[in-house]
Amino acid sequence: MTEPKLEQPSADAAKQALRKLLLARRRALSAEHLLLGSQQLTAKLVAHPMWVEARGLAAFVGVRGEVDTRPLLELALAAGKRVWLPRLIGSGRMRFWPCRDLSQLEPGRMGLLEPPVHTAEAGEGVVAPGAEHGVDLMLVPGLGFGQDGARLGFGAGHYDRALATRRADPELELPPLCGVCLAAFIDPPGGPIPMLDHDLRMDYLVSDQGVQQLDATTRV
Repeated sequence: MTEPKLEQPSADAAKQALRKLLLARRRALSAEHLLLGSQQLTAKLVAHPMWVEARGLAAFVGVRGEVDTRPLLELALAAGKRVWLPRLIGSGRMRFWPCRDLSQLEPGRMGLLEPPVHTAEAGEGVVAPGAEHGVDLMLVPGLGFGQDGARLGFGAGHYDRALATRRADPELELPPLCGVCLAAFIDPPGGPIPMLDHDLRMDYLVSDQGVQQLDATTRV
């Protein structure tokens, strides 16, 4: 008789414990530390060739102790880059809409700031924008990231679920996935970050220490 596999429950339990640890660490950050780290991260990213050459990006608006991405998004818009932002649409799902003016952001669930949907360009929204939408990189939020590309989110699975549609289609390529956080949340104490089969891995890490391209051989 074959014993049932226990990997997934143990990984889920480890993720929950690590989320608790990183949420406490995030809450302990001073406003000054977060502001300085966000400014340093922004300066590092906008100087990187990946950013300079990108026609547009899918990103997020940092809230609740996340990196402040608004200056980064303003710089993107000022440079003529296309900016796509996510909006939760219920049942654990999200879609992206283009945003040309951050003053139009609307309060959403979970304390998020979301793009308006009154645009004919994207209709009912795009599950996961890519090159065909002018998106050449995607900035992904997370509580923590590993040097192996592992990502720890809040557990709702919004990004994994959205990007699975592109990952499953051989005709669609994922834009480079860039995990965004302060350096203190890369390979955090309490790790490594467990990964399940459906979890997505990052191609780059973007922090106040700079932009790091991850070794593809470690992201298996």
